[in-house]
Amino acid sequence: MPRIDADLKVCRIASLTLTNAMIFQQVLAARDARVESLSRAVNAENVAESLLRTWTFILEEIDYVPIFTTATEIMKDMVGVAGADAALKRLGEAALRITGRRAALRHDLMGRIYHRLLADAKYFGAFYTTVPAATLLLKLTLDPADGGVDWSDLEQIAKLRIADLACGTGTLLKASLQTIVENHVRARAEMGKLPDLKGVHKALVEKVLWGLDVVPFAIHLAGSALALHEPDVEFGEMNLSTLPIGGRKNKLGSLELLTGRNVSVQADLFGPVTAPARLTGMGEVHDKIDIPQLDLCVMNPPFTRSVGGNLLFGHAAKNERKRMQTALKKLVASRGVPASITAGLGSVFVAAGHQMLGPSGKMSLVLPRALLSGVAWTDTRLLLGNNYHVKYIIVSHQPGHWNFSENTKLSECLIVADWIGADHTAKPTKVINLWTKPKTSVEALTVASLIRKAAGASLDAPSGSDELRTPAMKYGEITQIPADEIRKGNWNEGAAFAQTELGRTAHGLRKGKVRLPGTGTTAKVTMVKLKAIATVGPDRRDIHDGFNVTDQETEYPAFWGHDTETVHGIAQRPNKHLLALPRAHRGRNLRDAHLLWTRAGRLLICERMRLTTARLSAVVVSKPVLSNTWWPLATDAPGVNHRNLDKMLAMWLNSSLGLLSLIAARVDTEGAWVDLKKPILEELVVIDPRELSADAQKSLCAAYDELSKLEIQALPQIADDVVRARIDKAVAAALGLKDDLSVLRMLLGAEPIISMHLPG
Repeated sequence: MPRIDADLKVCRIASLTLTNAMIFQQVLAARDARVESLSRAVNAENVAESLLRTWTFILEEIDYVPIFTTATEIMKDMVGVAGADAALKRLGEAALRITGRRAALRHDLMGRIYHRLLADAKYFGAFYTTVPAATLLLKLTLDPADGGVDWSDLEQIAKLRIADLACGTGTLLKASLQTIVENHVRARAEMGKLPDLKGVHKALVEKVLWGLDVVPFAIHLAGSALALHEPDVEFGEMNLSTLPIGGRKNKLGSLELLTGRNVSVQADLFGPVTAPARLTGMGEVHDKIDIPQLDLCVMNPPFTRSVGGNLLFGHAAKNERKRMQTALKKLVASRGVPASITAGLGSVFVAAGHQMLGPSGKMSLVLPRALLSGVAWTDTRLLLGNNYHVKYIIVSHQPGHWNFSENTKLSECLIVADWIGADHTAKPTKVINLWTKPKTSVEALTVASLIRKAAGASLDAPSGSDELRTPAMKYGEITQIPADEIRKGNWNEGAAFAQTELGRTAHGLRKGKVRLPGTGTTAKVTMVKLKAIATVGPDRRDIHDGFNVTDQETEYPAFWGHDTETVHGIAQRPNKHLLALPRAHRGRNLRDAHLLWTRAGRLLICERMRLTTARLSAVVVSKPVLSNTWWPLATDAPGVNHRNLDKMLAMWLNSSLGLLSLIAARVDTEGAWVDLKKPILEELVVIDPRELSADAQKSLCAAYDELSKLEIQALPQIADDVVRARIDKAVAAALGLKDDLSVLRMLLGAEPIISMHLPG
């Protein structure tokens, strides 16, 4: 980070710290005459001295150490500095405007500002949950209809233990607090009794809510957010702790919980890891903490991955980062942790949260959407699917709004799961495909109510979509996934498309049925896993470890890059060549060029697709090639000519039916930018050309010869693409379907991830 940017970040965070303390000062002044009001302080002759005097008094006589210690240290350095009083006055005026609206104190305002200022999110993987998403998640998690807790009973509430192991500024803890308070108010009202708001708030802050993080300032803001929800309530203890990360002992923050419930906490909030300390209402106490058995683990854990430059613990210096990565690998391996480091820290955090739960506990998670289909996330899907009733999977199909966290465009999902242990549940999972995310907490409450009432449409039914709709707004559609599919790890099928009918058609194809929306057309088709008739070749890393790309003609032709402006027909020619490396690149292993070449192929499937611009999912090259952006397939099906097999599979993969299956199998990264991973492609079901009649094979190959050099339009134009229509017609005829697939093309063209518009 450039020096000027680092300095600006420090100044902004310091300003936020001071403003936060000013707000608390004004709140305290309203109920304690000994505390000077903020308005009087900012109008004093020396603003810095006045604030320092008041904050020192608060620290010595009233406490609130988490709020005022850091602010006081900053203020000491501002006394006597030219221009400081003018700057403090402006901050004070802003704080007075906030406190003038008491309702504003109940919103995590400082947390929202902090998220805007945060410059290290990329390296911490710290993209904090939006307020509406947090509200929706916790409203579904702490549903009074589930029973188990008498929300009218303060003693029962006080016995709950809820923790966020990566709490950041406390958005999810705050949402937990608000949801429990609302449950209490509703339960008391039904009994004709007044709620005990102060009693509930005190119990939640002092006993129920636990938060851990490695960013000290975020923990301070979390404490502020919880305390300001009910500013008239004094508290003596908060279970919020900053955990050490890195240092000589290669500490791993909350992931140390994988070794047990007892963990050290950090003392020096701005320096290196030193003696342990705990943040409480009375100050910092040097000790360790024991995390209790949890009733709910709610998290938006860091998601940095171990690939693509390896940003695991990316905030740390390179050497320290390597040591921490090694420590994490050893910990995961030695403890048999059901998680994959390749998926990122999020997978390991889920395993840690699972370990902290007690019987009948719940998991409430914000995770990368890759959880639903990513190969690296398989362990996490199986952990949750076989130990929990996964009640809800929520994804967003709103164009440009694939996320549930601040400051990121990455695709995410929300998960609500109830612990069931070894007893498998027969209850299905509701998959909520949002067309429009709730923009406010009030909207989130509405959407939560709609979700609870909806049963969800079955993908095995002939037709039908279950809408989430109010008279004024359609929020999405909801489907239902059987429990056995969730246990197997098949999570993405019901979430792949915004339109239920597309999901239903993709689901049918996986089971060998063509069920076309709107027509009632149903036919059985013999499908086969791709790996049964083709070997998927090496990935880009292996290619770069064995070759250099060159314009020189060599014995190794290649098809390099994926320029959709020039690659717009199925039939292609090599555009580059490869030169075998004489030695390994620094830090890499040398791959055997001859061995890699044995896995070359003429049929290529794209490795990644941007669905808003992609034209082709597969091409056929005039000779075997390797590629850096396409998967080469060496096809082999006894009884079928190799070249004909390539042609028929290319026609299928570029037809609407083949595209539907391919898109349903994708791994989401950022909206329309999706991955097609090798293990997923190997399991992809395609038509079995061996089961087609000789005439069907001949006609499909003839259609390829006729259409393969014609220009195919980008996917958003699929409904009007005459070449795609001819491909569909040829594939439908080969399968014996009396349908032109035009309705399917229309629905695909309207899918938000392709069109970047909501249907209709």
